[in-house]
Amino acid sequence: MSVIFPFPLPTTGAFSFCNCISSTEHYQLLADADVHRARVRDVLKRAKRRNIQDMLEVVKAIEDYIPYAFTIKDGLESGDLLLDAEIVTSWRLPLTGSHKHLVENQRVQVPTIYFEISMTLLTYALSLLSLGEETYQVSNSEEKWKQATAHLLSAQALLIYLSTHPLQLGSTPPLDLYPSTLTPMIYLISGSLHLLVIYKSLPSATSSASKPPPASLMSRISIYALEQYSAALSLLPTSLRNDELQDWVRDAKSYASAVAQRYMAVERESKGDVGSAIAFCAAARTELKGGSAAEILKSSSKLLHKKPNIPFSSSSSLSSSKSSRGGTDGGKQNDGIQGRIRALRSELEELENNYRTQNDRLTFQKIPDAREIKRNWPSGREVVAPRSEWVPPKSLVGWDSAEDVVTESRDGVRNGYSGQGQYY
Repeated sequence: MSVIFPFPLPTTGAFSFCNCISSTEHYQLLADADVHRARVRDVLKRAKRRNIQDMLEVVKAIEDYIPYAFTIKDGLESGDLLLDAEIVTSWRLPLTGSHKHLVENQRVQVPTIYFEISMTLLTYALSLLSLGEETYQVSNSEEKWKQATAHLLSAQALLIYLSTHPLQLGSTPPLDLYPSTLTPMIYLISGSLHLLVIYKSLPSATSSASKPPPASLMSRISIYALEQYSAALSLLPTSLRNDELQDWVRDAKSYASAVAQRYMAVERESKGDVGSAIAFCAAARTELKGGSAAEILKSSSKLLHKKPNIPFSSSSSLSSSKSSRGGTDGGKQNDGIQGRIRALRSELEELENNYRTQNDRLTFQKIPDAREIKRNWPSGREVVAPRSEWVPPKSLVGWDSAEDVVTESRDGVRNGYSGQGQYY
């Protein structure tokens, strides 16, 4: 029942700005930055060991630290802060390192404040994704849909910012910060934002919705999610590919495709086209089960020996009793998206059984083949648009000459700081 792939969070080594920068006037700024960074390091270590019960603690620690990191960057660029020693921080790359649980990734050390800021923002985005998943899984409030969506949108905006403001650290920058690494993640989040819309549309014991959304709209939303997952899968660089991530995206893609066809089946049946409704159900089951559509249609006759059930459009649900008792599952969601797939497969069998019974007794329509119904698919529809690009916070200190120095750095002039101008 997950809505986003569980990306790991990185960890970082100890570091002190006070050891790299001497400033009597701004000593307190540097000391406070060290305190906030130490807190970020601590919460990330505890999150890795699963000693944190609420991802909000991680998100809050990073949010408190980010303004200090950007303020120090601006001070270095303006020349108001001078380096005694190069800023060199170390981070374990969360995306492109080893994905074997018994192998811990080595920390990567890169000089300049820009590496520190970029890894902090990447960590912020990943923690927001985890918070969005946590909100969706744990909360019973109707507000959880808005809250989870907001967290995913914020993470997406951060990744868009990172992908459009890439680091320039020579010929071998960290792979986790490559635009080619971040772009498929942006598509993945877009798919998951629409997967949330699909999940919300499903009937549940805790849902207050009195009327289900139109099947025609939901089919197009599902197709859009399918398109986004397909793009994410096709754009995954070699460095980001691993079995867990690829399997999750493939499952999400199959689920979105099957849900789209399930809604198209409901829409066709409502218009009296029972033959096409049966074909869509069979094609959806093919998506989830494997095998050819012809084999699925042939085996579908066995469904007629089962006792008919009430169609989905009136009162049935895609949530199985095993995976969602009382609508919450007690906070345990071990099945992931596979639980949704099993429930959908069962629902499609029931739905197709009802349509076949109706066709054999009343309508006697021809059932079209899979290629014919594929030509009648509608276009996908985006209903959750990305936010505008994330905007860095304003400096906590008014650096008088910051604007002039940034302009000079774009013209190739660097004064007093080896990393100046390498970020933009």
